[in-house]
Amino acid sequence: MKRTFYLVVILLVIVFGAYFGWLLCCKDQIVEEVKKEKPKEVESKLTISFGILDSDGNISIPLDKGVKFKKSSIKFDTPVSVELDEKIDKLKNFLISEKEKSLSITSFYTSDETNSSVFPNLGLARAISFKNYVSDKGIPTKLIDVKGELRDNLEIDENNNIKKPLKLNVGQSKDYTQLLASIIKDLESNPLGLNFESGKAQLKLGSDQRRKIVNISTYLDKVEKSVCTITGHTDNTGTTRANLYLGQQRANYLKDFFVRSGILDNRIKAISKGDSEPIASNNTKKGRAKNRRTDVSLGKN
Repeated sequence: MKRTFYLVVILLVIVFGAYFGWLLCCKDQIVEEVKKEKPKEVESKLTISFGILDSDGNISIPLDKGVKFKKSSIKFDTPVSVELDEKIDKLKNFLISEKEKSLSITSFYTSDETNSSVFPNLGLARAISFKNYVSDKGIPTKLIDVKGELRDNLEIDENNNIKKPLKLNVGQSKDYTQLLASIIKDLESNPLGLNFESGKAQLKLGSDQRRKIVNISTYLDKVEKSVCTITGHTDNTGTTRANLYLGQQRANYLKDFFVRSGILDNRIKAISKGDSEPIASNNTKKGRAKNRRTDVSLGKN
């Protein structure tokens, strides 16, 4: 009986010894083998319905010759490709659902092109032109950022069209709160005033004036129900009625200039105050020159 008992005890010691030995020696090896068998993550760009997603969560949108700008022009050929319109529609649904993403439109220009817009460069004017197109397709302008980029090595085809004039990307949306506040503060402390020659409605824009116009365009895009008011003024040469008419002509001219450059017509008011609000004496040549002006302000409907 004792002999049987001892045999059982010895057998149990052997079994438990083997088990614990396996735990100490082999478990890590098996875990290591399992780890080795785990497939490595493949670092590759994932294709989504309207673009290509990178590892940082940004999306590039191939245009595939879908947009054509001629040299020195801010207008692109329409209609664009059906494929691009389909991408824009899918992009619209994505941006509206994501809420913290925005579309960035970068347009290129060369240093030998003629800039006939109100903006500092032709690239920015082109980006704004295309922004208006995608906005008409349902993407809110507050979800769109625009910029121009100088690129003198742009390829031009036999029809004078720029190859690859745009770059579209989707990324994290920006906070414009401080910028919008600074735009209003800047216009209040240093208003955008544009001066005209006597009896004329044409004008030339300086670099600081163009910068302010970019800010106005940005404000109109980012602030719902905002409006730009252009007020035409004259000196006291001529009758009150004639001056009201001339002031309105000047305001209309500038509004048309803004609209042709891509600022939306329904966000601009053009009014005249004639000679009723001079900012300098009409008794001097310099004073009269200062009074022949348009003032541009921002507000809400």
